[in-house]
Parts: sequence; C-alpha cells; structure tokens
Amino acid sequence: MRPRIAIPVLVAAATIALMLAMGWPAGRMISRDIGCANIPPGRGKQICDALSGSMEWTWMGHAIISPGWRVRWKGIRRVYCQEQISASDLAVITAMKTSRDWRLQDGADDLIRLIGSITGTVTEPESSIFNPKNDQYILKDGCLGYR
Repeated sequence: MRPRIAIPVLVAAATIALMLAMGWPAGRMISRDIGCANIPPGRGKQICDALSGSMEWTWMGHAIISPGWRVRWKGIRRVYCQEQISASDLAVITAMKTSRDWRLQDGADDLIRLIGSITGTVTEPESSIFNPKNDQYILKDGCLGYR
C-alpha cells in the first residue's frame, strides 16, 4: 500500500477503534443480569425479575458515554403496577439494596422512594418525580394500562 493512502487508512482505523473502545458497554452493562439468581425464591425474586425485564438500553452518561441496560422511570412504574408493589414488600426490596449490581440497588431504592411517597412515610421535594404534587409524578395516571 502506498504511504499516501496508508496513513489516512491507519488514522481512520485508529479513530474507529477509539470510538468503539469508548462507547462499548462495561462488562455488566451489556447484560440484563442484575443478580436475580442470588435472590431467594419468592416475592423478592419476582420483583427482581420484573425489574430486570423492565430495563431499557440507553446511551446516557455523565462525563462519558455509557451505553447499557438500565431501569428507567417507565420501568419503575411498570414494575410497581404490574407486580402490585405495596408497603408489605419493603423488607424484600430493602434487601435488594445490598446487591453487588448498582442497577438493582437503584431500582430497589426507587421503589422504596415510591412506596414512601404513597404511604406518606417519606417526604419528597416538590421537584422530585416521586412527589405526587410534581407534574411529572411517576404515577401521575395511576396504574392505568398496567394491571
């Protein structure tokens, strides 16, 4: 290959390789496996499986592009409604916060915040999506279409 052609080809290949390396999901993020196999059978496993099934592929991040499977607000609403989550589930959901996967921890924390805002045991700021006074409240339309 001629040097005049080889250099641009190498630069293009290096640029593509760098973009792939920066945008490729980290180990766990490429999978929906959030550790539900480690949850004892019963209600906790049922909720964990529902959280895992509700995850969406996203290309978000703070300082870097971070693609992967995540539990989003729609997923929290879906799990809350379809699984008919209530205050009686707090113990098993709280246990999920000890998971090694931050996505399960976040999903459990969001469910706990939602239960707390419904039962009145937690006061969320009015700017919070978990506060019923917020226009973007996660259960604004209740569970319509999910049960």
